This record gives sequence, C-alpha cells and structure tokens, in this order.
Amino acid sequence: MDDATATEIMQRFGRAFFKRDRKLLSDILCDDAEWHFAFGADAPDGRVRKGVDGFLRGIEENDALFERLRFADVQCFGLAPDRIVMTYVAQGKYRDGVEFSLRGIELLTVRDGRIAKKDVFWKQERA
Repeated sequence: MDDATATEIMQRFGRAFFKRDRKLLSDILCDDAEWHFAFGADAPDGRVRKGVDGFLRGIEENDALFERLRFADVQCFGLAPDRIVMTYVAQGKYRDGVEFSLRGIELLTVRDGRIAKKDVFWKQERA
C-alpha cells in the first residue's frame, strides 16, 4: 500500500472515530475489526474491543479515562499491501489531573480498504 492510500484510509477512519459516527465507522471498519489498546487487562494485548460496538465502547472508556486527549505530529505510512503504520504524539490529561505527552505508534491491518485491526503502542510514564 502506498502512503497516499494509507493516509486516505486513516483520514476516513479519523472522521468516523472523532465524530463517533456508527454509520461512518461501519463503512471503514471490517465487521470483525479489533482495537488493541496500549494498556489494559486483556494481557498480552492491552484492552481489546471488537466490531463497531467495541470501538464505540472503547471511545467511551477513553472519555472516562482522559479529561483531554489530542494527537499531534500525525504521520501515516503504507508498510505492506495490507498494513499501515501511524506515528504521533498523544497529548492529554488523565481524569486524575496528570498531564502527558507521549509518543505513539499504531500498526493497522487493512482488508479490502477497511480496517481489520488497530494495534496501539504508547510510551508509558506510569508504572
């Protein structure tokens, strides 16, 4: 996959994700899509949410955890015919008041132009 295609897929996903739009998420996610969070109890995969309902639940869980969460310096690269790598800086504030600025990377698997897996990795400040 070339970088332009990777960027277009991620822009479509970003619109759906940040709008929390079920229809747009259904259009960009595979029915069996998985979101593997950077941290969580589903070891060794962090926290895992599946399908559109899982992604919407994950967004709600993030809203409960973070008072503020933004992404800066976002770059998308096509890695293989079915892979996208996205790098960024996650900036925000936990609900307990602790602010952070952490580098992150995501490895996305794409099937038929739709996201099948979103695997998130962040640098960690907390033990």
